[in-house]
Amino acid sequence: MTEIHPQIPALRALQRQDRRLTSLERKLGGIPARISGLDSDLLKLEQLLVAERAKLEETKNFQSRQETQLHDEEDQIRNSKAKLGQIKTARELNAQQRELETTRRMVTTRTGEISKLQEAVTRTEQQIAKMEAHLGALRTSADAEKQRLAEEQTQLEEGIAKARKLRTRSVSTIDKEILANYERIRKRLGGTAFVPAHRERCTACKMMIPHILYTRLLKGKEIQPCESCGRLLYWSGHFPEDHDKFENSKPKPAEDVIPGVPEF
Repeated sequence: MTEIHPQIPALRALQRQDRRLTSLERKLGGIPARISGLDSDLLKLEQLLVAERAKLEETKNFQSRQETQLHDEEDQIRNSKAKLGQIKTARELNAQQRELETTRRMVTTRTGEISKLQEAVTRTEQQIAKMEAHLGALRTSADAEKQRLAEEQTQLEEGIAKARKLRTRSVSTIDKEILANYERIRKRLGGTAFVPAHRERCTACKMMIPHILYTRLLKGKEIQPCESCGRLLYWSGHFPEDHDKFENSKPKPAEDVIPGVPEF
């Protein structure tokens, strides 16, 4: 690598550390939402189960009332039959027979309704059994995932603590004025402030860099801002890893490019 301004590799190292630190912090910040999602899924299924149990109880109560009415109607039929032998006139007999036939039709209809209600009860009980099994499996899975997330959280917190210590050491090697500018740009542009320039383009905003400015970057003696996005630039060729990455990567269609995010 050509001898370059010492602040360039120092600032590049800081940017890489900041990118890793941001990634760790983002993952850590996402854990509560993932836990909340697990709890939400459990709550939704529990609420569905409660509703299904209430539906079952309502159906059973209605079935019980129908069965009570059926028993009353069957008693009414038995009483009507017993009265037939005591009737003396044809008119009374016809009236009693009509009443008896009406009650029989009601019994037939209600028996069919009770049968359908029993089928509904059976289906609901089967559905509840499946939901209870699913809820049990989901609880087990959620508990395991929460345990894994707790372990991940511990690892992330440890990683963040180490990354911050490393960042503190890196910051101490950077010129205060350059660092202040870097921090200002990083805050304004979402975390990325120091990016490679490759083939006369800023790898963050993808805009062309004036040839004179690019020539100065090639020399590696100074740090210059991109005239389009304002990020600080260095030439990718000073670091084989960066140069090879951009040389070997296929150009992305314009619609796939996310402005302000370098491809490394």
